[in-house]
Amino acid sequence: MNSSLGKSFINKMGKLFPIFMMNQEGLKDLEKKSVLEGASELIKLAKVGGIEIFDLGIWRNKDFIDANGALKPYQSVDWYIQRGKETSRNRNQLNIQMIGQLLVFEPWRDKNKGGKDHYDILVLHSDMYQSEDTNFVIGSAAEGIGTIISTYRFNQLEDRERYECIKTETMHELGHVFGLIPKNRKKDVKKSLGKHCTNICVMRQGLNVPEDWIKMTNDRLRYRVLCPACEKDLINYFRE
Repeated sequence: MNSSLGKSFINKMGKLFPIFMMNQEGLKDLEKKSVLEGASELIKLAKVGGIEIFDLGIWRNKDFIDANGALKPYQSVDWYIQRGKETSRNRNQLNIQMIGQLLVFEPWRDKNKGGKDHYDILVLHSDMYQSEDTNFVIGSAAEGIGTIISTYRFNQLEDRERYECIKTETMHELGHVFGLIPKNRKKDVKKSLGKHCTNICVMRQGLNVPEDWIKMTNDRLRYRVLCPACEKDLINYFRE
């Protein structure tokens, strides 16, 4: 939906990093499969090798709970979600601005602490918002870092339509992670909660949920995932 999780920290030596995917407990298998398929297909469109997806599932490191029964920082998907709840203005939503900041500065990204360069995909079934200016968002991304995706707003759709819309959402958000839409591109672009494409393309903006995403998904299935301009920009992201 937009690309503002935090400041981008792109490794100047290359961008072929693994993807670490983790999900909230209770995520449906159909939704998880859709995210994995969407991510895999977008990587194929980038025409690069070396980007492997590691499905960490409901990730919990060994001894992720301390002696007092509290979650240890950065040691489980539960901790990231807990911080999103604790800092939320609304108990029914997660504050993904906070979670996004945690992903940017997590120790797993710090080589001095045994970490390594990687992209994150965090998949939630909870509703979420990003700032005081938004009632909700279905996804957010930071270039070179990762994305947080929520399936919540597609819950009312029947299985097949929900599967395809979540797949479109995944491609859209991961597209932002992979540099879409680049700063130097001026044609067929508009700024609406981030920079988006105006062509028949999954990189269009979708403010009306789920209606815009159903339309975008139908266009994806009928025509193509990315317009020629976005496909070229995606390929160039890994060539620069």
